[in-house]
Amino acid sequence: MIPAACTRLERVRASAGIAKLAVQQIEDELGGPIDAEFLAETLRELFDEADPKGGVLGSLNQLLTMASRAAALTPLDGEDSESAACAIEEAAAFALDSAGMRLHLATATLHPQGERP
Repeated sequence: MIPAACTRLERVRASAGIAKLAVQQIEDELGGPIDAEFLAETLRELFDEADPKGGVLGSLNQLLTMASRAAALTPLDGEDSESAACAIEEAAAFALDSAGMRLHLATATLHPQGERP
């Protein structure tokens, strides 16, 4: 790998490490006794039906969509880069659509009055 690519990868690794720490902090907050309202509000931070791209899953969707675009432009030795791009795009859609809607259903069950306008 060329030096510039190493530096780029190091920045990505550092950013991913920060994201992991943030997720760990949220896990820690869920570790003790909690009530349904707190759990619902915590989950709403991950997916907000009113603004799906504004939550954590929306950010993950955006990141995977960008990776899909990069994969489509990446030359592969004898391989079809479109199939890699398609797989990443499907992962992005799953994160936002399927996982997000399931979280929305769970939060509505946990604390229906907490719905955001």
